Amino acid sequence: MLSTEELDKGMVMLKTVWSALAGSLVMYVIAIPFFLRDSAITVAAATYEELRMLLYIAAGLTLAASWLVRRLLLTVRTSPTKSSRSRQHPVIQRYTTTMIVVLAMTEAIAIYGLILFLLGKNQTDLLLFSALAAAAMIFYFPRKTELIDLEKKVTSLCN
Repeated sequence: MLSTEELDKGMVMLKTVWSALAGSLVMYVIAIPFFLRDSAITVAAATYEELRMLLYIAAGLTLAASWLVRRLLLTVRTSPTKSSRSRQHPVIQRYTTTMIVVLAMTEAIAIYGLILFLLGKNQTDLLLFSALAAAAMIFYFPRKTELIDLEKKVTSLCN
């Protein structure tokens, strides 16, 4: 059974990770263009357009994959066992792992926009990719109810 204390500690950690990643999105949009506005990385226009199209496709695929990965990792097939190396409840471990993987995938979407900005100085791409990543991160915000539901599924599997 998941105690309230374990649940609260797990949620604080997850919200801290989420906040750090969301903060980096803000840095991509505000600080990077400010500090690197005068830097010059030259790429041929045709190469840039090909890369731009490729990264737009990659962003869509990454977003879809993040949803699929999240569903797969949160699917309860077997009862998790408590690891001797961790003090966390197995359900919190599973949820934390899932959230870190999925949030890293959504962060990658913003990095695609950052790459395009650095190569082409097109702030619109940076803003679009960052907005998409932010929307996904808001959608994937860690929820206590979701963690409790996962624990109930695991408990019912054990019984």
